[in-house]
Amino acid sequence: MTKTIAIISPGNMGSSIARFLIQGGFRVIAPLEGRSDFTKRRSLEIGIEDSVSIKQAVEEADIVLSILDPGKAMETAQIVGATIKQLGCAKVFADCNATSPDTAAQMNEIIVGAGGSFIDVGIIGGTPTRKENFPTFFASGPEAKALELIDGHGIQFVDLGPQIGRGSAIKICNGAWNKGAFALYTAVMLAAEYYGFTEILRDRLPSAQAGTVEKIDEALNRLPSLAGRYVGEMEEVAETYQGIGLPKGFHEAAAEIFKILDETSLGSERRETIDPDRSSLEVLKRLAAELRFGEAN
Repeated sequence: MTKTIAIISPGNMGSSIARFLIQGGFRVIAPLEGRSDFTKRRSLEIGIEDSVSIKQAVEEADIVLSILDPGKAMETAQIVGATIKQLGCAKVFADCNATSPDTAAQMNEIIVGAGGSFIDVGIIGGTPTRKENFPTFFASGPEAKALELIDGHGIQFVDLGPQIGRGSAIKICNGAWNKGAFALYTAVMLAAEYYGFTEILRDRLPSAQAGTVEKIDEALNRLPSLAGRYVGEMEEVAETYQGIGLPKGFHEAAAEIFKILDETSLGSERRETIDPDRSSLEVLKRLAAELRFGEAN
């Protein structure tokens, strides 16, 4: 029997995944009511069937994938939850948006409370164009394995376990690095432009920052021991940014991070006492244990 996948909504990511699902023999439907003429035309060319409404999509689908603007994720979950309750049918709803773990928990309550199953998904990767670049669906929740059905059809599936929030968290952390790095770079270059040395900095950074992630990961072992002396520098950067009309919050937050690191047991280490063979993973586990994240919530 052909399985039906509903995609809300078929934007760039959703429609690209739909293409591979259809090639794999799945029936794909999407509510196209209120969508642009371009989206409607592209969807129909791909082979997506118009379910018109979300209610109809939920009624017909075996799995519902929500892939849209994160700002609309909760509203969509509420509509789907109300539909599931009204229909009295158990449906699988996967939220695949860049939402926080707390938001995922709220959506889980809505869907499960209505009688459905909720899967928390973090998508890492761009729109699929060939098998070699399928995005990864990092999925969590008691019913996460339901997405194994579509593994290899426009996506790669990774099960993060039964805990709701893990899928969202990996997406948030990934975005915090990627988009955060873009924003930080832009702010740095705007400040450089203000002071008239953008070209000098642009010439220097490619060689100075080559392999940035690897450099940071390697430096993490000794970073807590240096953190105390970085606090003041970050506060001065924040003051500089504020003075030219840029947000100071970037580096105020950086100063706070360095204060936290300085107050850990690793913050009191001296250069000669640091274990050179200690991995960054060991450092992170030790820091996390001392910061007692779980007790902060």
